[in-house]
Amino acid sequence: MEVQAQAGSRVPGQPWGAHCRRVAALACELGRRLRLPPAELIALEEAALHHHAELSPAAGEAASPDLSPPARAILHGFRNPEEPVGGRAAAILRVAEAFAERVEFLPFQPAALEQIIDEMNWLAQKGLYDPVVTTHLTALVSIRLEDLLETVHRLPVFPAVALRALMIPPEEETSLEQMESLVSSDQVLAGAIVEAANSAFYNPCRRIATIAQALSYIGVEGARRVVLAQVFRPLFACRALGRLWRHAVETAVKAERLASLSRAVNGQEAFLAGLVHDVGRLALHRLGGVEGERYARLREKGADAVFVEMMLCGFDHGVASAEILRSWSFPAHMVEAVEHHHRPEASRSPMAALLHVAESWSEEAEEEDLPSPRRVQRALKQLGLTADSLKPGAEPEHWLLACLLEAA
Repeated sequence: MEVQAQAGSRVPGQPWGAHCRRVAALACELGRRLRLPPAELIALEEAALHHHAELSPAAGEAASPDLSPPARAILHGFRNPEEPVGGRAAAILRVAEAFAERVEFLPFQPAALEQIIDEMNWLAQKGLYDPVVTTHLTALVSIRLEDLLETVHRLPVFPAVALRALMIPPEEETSLEQMESLVSSDQVLAGAIVEAANSAFYNPCRRIATIAQALSYIGVEGARRVVLAQVFRPLFACRALGRLWRHAVETAVKAERLASLSRAVNGQEAFLAGLVHDVGRLALHRLGGVEGERYARLREKGADAVFVEMMLCGFDHGVASAEILRSWSFPAHMVEAVEHHHRPEASRSPMAALLHVAESWSEEAEEEDLPSPRRVQRALKQLGLTADSLKPGAEPEHWLLACLLEAA
């Protein structure tokens, strides 16, 4: 069986603070389902957040001297399953730890969620885990793709103005005229173009007041990026989605930069793919009912988005993002790249590899998923790049970040 049965076995390259938050979030959710008393839930969360510091009793005493007695009892039962200490909370912690580690091991041993749960249930039958707890783990998978698609279909369609912007070639003599005609048809886009040209990045000698002047400063490619970003920003309009919007713009900029370094992906397509790669998270944020509450609760506990999605859906938000892009008639190769951007090894798409690297380079990387050096190295190799490409300072300041993130 692929699941590691020994509590505390370590997965290469994992940051333990984030790992413990994953385990704590899952353990608390299982504890809620099993109706643990509130005081026991608090002790369970405390124990889960410190379970790696407590793997060795001697080290645990020094590392976490302020743990409450109930949390210490749970950790003792977690480490010593043959002893009747810690009760069901210790059994919950063992299951949460094993499940989290198996998910974290996916870059090394790919598996579907159904396979992981079957393995855990089999091990429960062999006496390694509490079968009551693994049964409730199975029941957590409650969000179907069909549920998300209902939410997806309520999102706005991909605007025609963005498609027209994508079709304007950057090198033809008439390109500026075509872009001016397009931008002039929409007051919001016109204002955004002029604002970008007047930004500190360009620092014009005198204030620019016309679209033609603005386009002469930022060019067709700059204008195209402003148009695309303005099209998508309304989807992230509420305050709660501000960080997600910032992440989308940052990933788009970094994807474009990587495309210029690699030349394996078109830079224009890389920017657009980066901008839309996480639209599936919008569907999850808009979920209502019990499932929506559970998703929000797990995220508030500090578990990253991909782990929560695997727990509740059996797939990550890349799948939902791909469905949205299909409904917007995006090219098939971009849909495939977005679908696999958290598991680029499952696709031969260089754009999937590029999106994975771009996201790992972003400030919000751990908000989405735990970093996997193996995946990043493999993706860099596919792009013909090295880790030096991701060093601080490798990416110049981008005017679009300054112009668009102010509104986030």
